[in-house]
Amino acid sequence: LMLTNPNTLGLFEAHILEMAQIVHDAGGKLYYDGANLNAVLSKARPGDMGFDVVHLNLHKTFTGPHGGGGPGSGPVGVKADLIPYLPKPVL
Repeated sequence: LMLTNPNTLGLFEAHILEMAQIVHDAGGKLYYDGANLNAVLSKARPGDMGFDVVHLNLHKTFTGPHGGGGPGSGPVGVKADLIPYLPKPVL
């Protein structure tokens, strides 16, 4: 399940841990779209909310160029069980 938290209305999903548990109990993964991460940066951590994957767009959070790591790319963080599936090379 892919989510943005806070959502596109600017509302923080108060039941995110319960949502993560439902997804994980069904064998799924929770993907965090970091589009609104700047709203909770240093206040909340996606991993603590139950997300398994997070991608960021640094142009919104740190006023960097679109993609953060070059055209069509940006920082991606994953939990340990997904590391083998990351594209190579890992920088």
